[in-house]
Amino acid sequence: MGILFAVVCAITYSSNYILIQLGMKKSKKDNGDFLSLLSCVLTILVVFLLMAAFQEPKRIPFSGKGILFYLIAGFSTAFLGRVLLFGGIRRIGSPRAAGIKNSAPVFTIFIAVALMGERISFGAGIGISIIFLALFLQARHDFRQANQIDEKEKKHGILLAIIAAVCFGIGQAARKQGIIYYADPILGSLIGSVFALFAFMIMELSKKRLRETLIRNFRSLNLYFVGAGIFTGIAQLSFFASLLYTHVSYTSAVAAMEPIITVILSKIFLRKEERITIRLGITACAVFFGAFILISTK
Repeated sequence: MGILFAVVCAITYSSNYILIQLGMKKSKKDNGDFLSLLSCVLTILVVFLLMAAFQEPKRIPFSGKGILFYLIAGFSTAFLGRVLLFGGIRRIGSPRAAGIKNSAPVFTIFIAVALMGERISFGAGIGISIIFLALFLQARHDFRQANQIDEKEKKHGILLAIIAAVCFGIGQAARKQGIIYYADPILGSLIGSVFALFAFMIMELSKKRLRETLIRNFRSLNLYFVGAGIFTGIAQLSFFASLLYTHVSYTSAVAAMEPIITVILSKIFLRKEERITIRLGITACAVFFGAFILISTK
């Protein structure tokens, strides 16, 4: 069940990237940071209220440590990671930015094994290695083919995506710790996302452009950004739900299939901007084979 939720997470995050890139075409000076994050918060809030209304309340002991880790996760992923990643998407496109961002599990697994005491079985280690090797080879090929991107913009976009990967890696590990101390994934996701929205608004306020951001977003509502936020909310809930059933090492590795799904979706929705090659097909098969090994070891 944990691996299944991780696959849903990968699909919905990939859909989010495509919608963000489509939204950027409509809003030339807006990366969708605020509107998608607001939409994400509202999506999770709706799910939280529905669960509260139709499900018997669970008696989960309150944990200040759990709340702290949810706040760290929200700041690292929903705020800092997303802002940096969207900046990278504008410069090098969603497939390449997503490909770099998905080195995040490397940092997550390091933290999980070194600091959280998780143990990776031999079979799971093989599955994770296959996924990472396939993604690394594909990413290296993509960047060798990316001559059409301005060199300065390319370097800037790559740097933003790399820092975003570190942030997501830290945040994913923090999510697992939050679940350990306070096992309420919906509330945890809501806390993290609300804190991320608050942090973003404080940042905009400090730059004296909060009013401008609010007017720009609500005067001309970009539905692509709204849709991206909805998919992000579902992705976050899926990631948290996955952590209830399996190690964060396994969840983050399976969720790393995002770039493959992103390229496929790019071909469908961005038409001429991306093309699906035999190499990409082989990479996709390798990634799904690695995920299958992970599932088989559970």
